[in-house]
Amino acid sequence: MPHILFIDSNEAEIEAPFTSGDTLLHAAQHAGVEGILAECGGGCSCATCHVMLNTSWDGQLDPPSDQEADMLTFAVEPTPHSRLACQVILTDAHDGLRVQVAKRQY
Repeated sequence: MPHILFIDSNEAEIEAPFTSGDTLLHAAQHAGVEGILAECGGGCSCATCHVMLNTSWDGQLDPPSDQEADMLTFAVEPTPHSRLACQVILTDAHDGLRVQVAKRQY
C-alpha cells in the first residue's frame, strides 16, 4: 500500500498509508497526524489544513485551483509549496511524498 510521510507541527514523522483517490487530509486524519485542524471539514472554505509539499515533488502534482489559491492567502506564512490538504487528491504515483504540516493554522 502506498504511503505519505507527514512531518507534524511538532516535527514528529508519521507514515500514513493511503488509497488512490484519498486526499492528503483524509490520509492525515486516518493516521492521527496532529496540527491539521480542517475546521471546514475539507470543503476548501478555510485554510486550516495548510501543508507544504516537499520541493522534490515540484511539478508532480496538479497545481492549486483558483479557489484553493485564494484560500491559501488566508494561511499563516504560505510558501510557494503550500497546499490545502483537503484539495490534494492522491494517486499511487504519490507513494513516498513528504509533507510538512504548518506550524500554525491560524
